[in-house]
Amino acid sequence: MNRFKLTLVMLFTLAQCPQLFAHPGHGTQEVANPNGILHYLTEPVHLIPFIGVAAFVGLLFAGKKYLQRSRDQRQKVTVRVENRRK
Repeated sequence: MNRFKLTLVMLFTLAQCPQLFAHPGHGTQEVANPNGILHYLTEPVHLIPFIGVAAFVGLLFAGKKYLQRSRDQRQKVTVRVENRRK
């Protein structure tokens, strides 16, 4: 089994684990309920992992953009040097 499939299976298993729903506020659909969507946006148990994932994704995109810029600068330098030789 490749890593991607293994990761998906592990995440699905983790999401289905009943111990994750140990604190109140899960499974309610009412907007006016204080344990509704505001629970996910205000509880540190949910907010800290979300911030961690968002920071990781942000760093991933910033790193990709940085690498692309450095590649572009190297290509510009190479093209200028080759044009001077001709």
